[in-house]
Amino acid sequence: MPRDDLAFFRDDIEDELVSSSGRSGIRRPALETLAAFALEEVLPTALRRRLARSGPFALVIEVPSADWVEPVAKACAELASWTSSFARSGSSRTEDRPERGNDKVAQTLARGGMALGVSQAPERLLPAALVAVADARIRIGQPSNAVVARVIRNATRGRLAPMPPRIAAGLTYWELCAAVRGSPRTIVDRLAALGRARSEADPAVAGAPAFGDLVGYGEAHAWGLRFLDDLEAWRRDEIPFDRIDRAVVFGSEPGLGKSSYVRALARAARLPLSVSSVSTWFTQSNGFLDGVLRQIDGVFENAASRSPSILFLDEIDSIPDRNTLDSRAREWWNTVITHVLLTIDRVMSDPTINLCIVGATNFADRLDAALVRPGRLNRVIFIGSPSADDLTVIARQHLGDDLAGSDLAVFGEIAFGATGAQVAGWVKDARTVARAAGRPVLLDDLLRAAAPPDTRPESVRWRCALHEAGHAVSVEILRTGHIKQVDIVARASNGGATAIVPNDFSMPLKDDMERLVVSLLCGRAAELVFLREACGGSGGAKNSDLARATALVAGIHGSFGLGSGLAYLGTMDEVARGLRNDDAARVAVETDLARLQDEAVQLIERYAVPVRTVAERLIAHRVVSGDTLRAILARSDAAGECRS
Repeated sequence: MPRDDLAFFRDDIEDELVSSSGRSGIRRPALETLAAFALEEVLPTALRRRLARSGPFALVIEVPSADWVEPVAKACAELASWTSSFARSGSSRTEDRPERGNDKVAQTLARGGMALGVSQAPERLLPAALVAVADARIRIGQPSNAVVARVIRNATRGRLAPMPPRIAAGLTYWELCAAVRGSPRTIVDRLAALGRARSEADPAVAGAPAFGDLVGYGEAHAWGLRFLDDLEAWRRDEIPFDRIDRAVVFGSEPGLGKSSYVRALARAARLPLSVSSVSTWFTQSNGFLDGVLRQIDGVFENAASRSPSILFLDEIDSIPDRNTLDSRAREWWNTVITHVLLTIDRVMSDPTINLCIVGATNFADRLDAALVRPGRLNRVIFIGSPSADDLTVIARQHLGDDLAGSDLAVFGEIAFGATGAQVAGWVKDARTVARAAGRPVLLDDLLRAAAPPDTRPESVRWRCALHEAGHAVSVEILRTGHIKQVDIVARASNGGATAIVPNDFSMPLKDDMERLVVSLLCGRAAELVFLREACGGSGGAKNSDLARATALVAGIHGSFGLGSGLAYLGTMDEVARGLRNDDAARVAVETDLARLQDEAVQLIERYAVPVRTVAERLIAHRVVSGDTLRAILARSDAAGECRS
């Protein structure tokens, strides 16, 4: 007679159940078998036999999610006669706490009884004494195909249909039970469809662009492609999940598409996406320390219960660097930060949790070093601003069928320096204008959205053109970088921009740093040479030309040991801030700045022809590419003399 699949808990009664029950042909619904079969798969034979005997014993079982708690606790009733049983899912805020029930655990074990605890978060929900003294602890993961096959076989008594790998991944207990009905083929098809639907349930994920179409992400895109390749290898059972590089932080300026990237990654990976941030840990809890910790646990438990899945921690820099905290803040935040670190350690080291964690930040320098060390979030990958070509592709993706066949290269040049988020906004603005006019979108609508007509006085535009031309020409002449583009498109913070790929100055000489300062001062110098007077546009802000030039010179004297003394006084920005209180240092820096400003003026006077030519092209076209700039210099007698 075939073995009854439910007869596995007690070896001493197995023969009796199989031979005498006479029910081996009875169909049993998944509600009666799923928890039992999942438990059997992870329960060692020796432990099963120990539980069949009397005597004090404590067992803790960790389950995938809250919906597994009661079914597994019910299945455990067949294992032994439990004196005390705790099935805690967190549904009771007053009872499901580690400080509740410890007296009962102590009494049970002291009197020779058996205590059981079942929870998706034992440390957080079960009695602390039970977790601490447990004689055995087991974890039930997402049901394997073997478990699902047994459930289907017992529910249908039919021939099992072939199943795709990890068919139960990401499905809840009740979804699995509800799906097991009909023929084996119907059940398998239903489970597979349910898994696909679950991975695409988030509309933002379903509407994300194809991952292969993403542009402007550099090393981040390469990391994602490797992740997707490894994920498919895991699905083919070629590598274990922990072999996948599956934890990372993406850093960038705001608006460069980190969230869009993660949604596209989740879509390509066909994985559920859980999104959280530090702010939600507060707003979705009581705001007190215990509530925040519970919310953190809930976020990770939810993502783990849907594994394999992706957990996206946005604005992760809101977890502060402990080195920057004062004593009062450190007392509170240390508990939170340590809890986050240990939680990441736990989920990343648990072989039954297949989780990818992606963080995002606009301030990578603010991250706690322990957060991004290997074994946790591993490293920070920086996402730079998209190129003009990248912006063209991004615009095309957002435009859809609008402007089909139009050459968007000129838009890419005009928009250079913008973010993907800005491009999306400009496309929306262009469509609004076209809709109001009752016509299709025109290329001019898009160009005007990105760069509205320049209504500044001609004198202001000419000054801006000379200023940017001075920067651009000096960078190429002094070889402090490689010009990508120059423009006089008015933006919120400036009247133009010079986009530069800087040279590697990781081990700078004094001459390297002074050439950088001259390049920064050449915008102002161009105004002095051509207009006999400089405006205040070179200063006034912490990232202005004068601010950066001052910091570099201050760094020469007080940070890099390249001035008259060797004493380290701080970073170059810290030294620059200290100038207001140090008369001698201020005089030394001012003397050098004046000397380097004179060199900048001399350079502009020497290369006046190409500077004027570039400025005139800026007035005519608003944008000059790096290649055009270099062609102008190549035709210049002065450029030829310099490079000979």
